[in-house]
Amino acid sequence: MDEQEARHRQHMLAAIKVARAGMRAGRGGPFGALITDPDGRVVAVAHNEVLASHDCSMHAEVAALRRVGRLDMRGYTLYATGFPCVMCLGAILWSRLSTLFYCNDYAMAREIGFDDAAFLRDFGQVFHCTPSACGDVHLPSLDIRRLYLPEGRALYDEWLRLDNRQLY
Repeated sequence: MDEQEARHRQHMLAAIKVARAGMRAGRGGPFGALITDPDGRVVAVAHNEVLASHDCSMHAEVAALRRVGRLDMRGYTLYATGFPCVMCLGAILWSRLSTLFYCNDYAMAREIGFDDAAFLRDFGQVFHCTPSACGDVHLPSLDIRRLYLPEGRALYDEWLRLDNRQLY
């Protein structure tokens, strides 16, 4: 593993760690996000806050974007424990982030009770397409890459074992 791969892994593990802390505290689901600036410095870390805030938009990615405090994030990278939902992906695109790494995919989220299939069908009707999440995607403005780690799977498995888990 080269130095850059090791740094990406370290950042994803930090996102998983913050997700676990928020999940265990009952603040939201097993989702975390970390953002680095163009020099690779961590500028924001957040976990899902939906349950704690009673705000359906307080997903980890949105919370992290808000913490950065700037509109144009060209050159910045976001690490997310799960593939972003359509709301978060929209916010990521609006932020002009350059790179998104995600760990767990939609199928894994569906297995633990977070199923976006209905939302994707609705978006498909609105935009006359059939959206689906896939592996790596290289858009002109955003490079999306999967960085699967077994610790991400373990995070979702732990969510299923929590006595106080609450789906939303």
